[in-house]
Amino acid sequence: MDTIFETLQRIERHSRRDPGARGLAAHAPPDLLAPAAETLAAARRVIIVTGFCVRSESIGETDGPPGVLALADALRLLGKDVVLLTDEFSAPLLAAGRDISGSGTPVELLEQPQEKADAMIDRLLASFAPTHVVAIERPGNAPDGHRYSMRGEILDDLAVSADRLLAPPGGRDYTTLAIGDGGNELGLGGLRGALCKYIEHGETIFSATAADHAIPAGISNWGAYALAAALSLLAGRLAIRAPEQERAILEAMVAVGAVDGCTKRRALSVDGLAWDDYASTLEAIYRETHIGLADTAKISKGD
Repeated sequence: MDTIFETLQRIERHSRRDPGARGLAAHAPPDLLAPAAETLAAARRVIIVTGFCVRSESIGETDGPPGVLALADALRLLGKDVVLLTDEFSAPLLAAGRDISGSGTPVELLEQPQEKADAMIDRLLASFAPTHVVAIERPGNAPDGHRYSMRGEILDDLAVSADRLLAPPGGRDYTTLAIGDGGNELGLGGLRGALCKYIEHGETIFSATAADHAIPAGISNWGAYALAAALSLLAGRLAIRAPEQERAILEAMVAVGAVDGCTKRRALSVDGLAWDDYASTLEAIYRETHIGLADTAKISKGD
């Protein structure tokens, strides 16, 4: 029987499958998932921020919101308080997926202009007093202060900066985590020096703000699902949905307009991968989680 850490290593490897050959997950250092999961397992109140708008369609993409709900629902199942934070382009997607999952997790909105968004972030930090903040597939500030797409397109008019969540002006007393697949996502700044050379336009687009824990993934949803699976193993109970349930949530998001961020098409696909290919990684993570929980149960019984 394998240890929990060995199972987490396999789950991390599954989540780092890099079908788009972006380079981030393939070149990132190993064993980042376990310490991130361990700190999040101790959370009491968690803010999760997401939202990556596809300009041509004026709607959020299918990568980000599904993973956010998978992680948020796992956290709530394990007794944590959770608030989601996004923008007008991804809020309908979260609402549609939330209706399917039945979680009722509250969603707060980031709005233009930047001053309004900053004030909203300050209010949320003060009122909710998070112990942890997680960024998943949200554009982050590059060194020049702009937010970029993978193609080097400036996104400032579509995505207000949420970097204040990870680096508030007065400092913070909470832990931060970030999940991304391209380097331009909020919180991946700690990986910039080592990995930006592997990313197209990396010097320009790579995030500058660093989270305490960064989780690179081949697709951000996979990283979030892997983190939820890791929480399951640490808690000794299943806290992730089966892949077919994840499909129902993705279908609901597509029905309200979500598009694939790579193809720009409204289809049941994520980052250019049709459902069956995309879901094969979810299935691998789900399978590893079940095996790991079974091994843990055997060890506890002394078998």
